[in-house]
Amino acid sequence: MPKRIRMSLRLSSNRHTYGEPFQEVTEALIPSIAEAILDAYEGTVDDEGDTLAQTIEELHLVFQGTLGPLLRDASLVIQKNGDLASGILLCDYRGEATLTYTFTKKAYQRLGYATLLIGRAAEILYEKGYHSLYLYVTMENKEALRLYESLGFVEVPLTTVSEIYVD
Repeated sequence: MPKRIRMSLRLSSNRHTYGEPFQEVTEALIPSIAEAILDAYEGTVDDEGDTLAQTIEELHLVFQGTLGPLLRDASLVIQKNGDLASGILLCDYRGEATLTYTFTKKAYQRLGYATLLIGRAAEILYEKGYHSLYLYVTMENKEALRLYESLGFVEVPLTTVSEIYVD
């Protein structure tokens, strides 16, 4: 059973200029988001062996608010030549802005897209009155941990046993 840690980023009024155009997520993008998630997670510690249909179903539940209301204006994707390259989904989980999905297709990894997306989402959340952005990450996912730490996320205590272990 993989162990997760909870991390937090203190938001601020920093504004940046981004060279990539962002697009807010919509239900119409769910199949493309599912394909990108499966590509990004394949062969990693977070690969649960889900099918495309299962991932689409899970995303519909996220859009319906099962993890808290989807923060649509801060949930963003980057498309390159019509291909959904990278994206993030954020929910208001238990009253906290929470990064629930970060994904970048393998062909687009290490180009800084996740950094750009999280940076822009952090600005949007700050403008909406949030003070922190939270996430849960599998401890064995060293690449994700390095990314989040480089962005200023720090580990914070978990509050329940269900937050510690993934089923």
